[in-house]
Amino acid sequence: MNIFAALDDDRKLRRFLFWYWLLVPFALFAWILLGAANSNMTFQQALNIPFFAVAFLNGCLTILLAGLFKLAGSENERTERVFTLYALAVQIVVGNLPGALACYLLLRATRDWDETEKFAPTYRWVLIAAMVFLGMVSLLVLAANIRLWTS
Repeated sequence: MNIFAALDDDRKLRRFLFWYWLLVPFALFAWILLGAANSNMTFQQALNIPFFAVAFLNGCLTILLAGLFKLAGSENERTERVFTLYALAVQIVVGNLPGALACYLLLRATRDWDETEKFAPTYRWVLIAAMVFLGMVSLLVLAANIRLWTS
């Protein structure tokens, strides 16, 4: 199969993005665990190191994104598209450029959608509250990253 055809297949991009958001945090957690084991520390002691704490927070944020992406996709295509656009902004803010690229490709692949659909007819307030929470956590991760890289 042609790779460029896969970049326009919204079904494959949805699956890739979901699994990317689910597997990358576990790679981050394994990295923290290996770093802790290499330094003869426990996982909790490693989280006292700012770099590992930010990585852990980023991993938790990404797992939440995966779950909310599934929830948004179960609503309708408009909800999924709005959430994907929001996730694109979140991924840029926290510095996850591969995740941002995957969001962009999914948005591009789903450019034909029904504009008359309502945003989140069933889980509207759950999604809105979760998006506000994710936005605040993303800003926290951004502030922590700025502080880490400037000190």
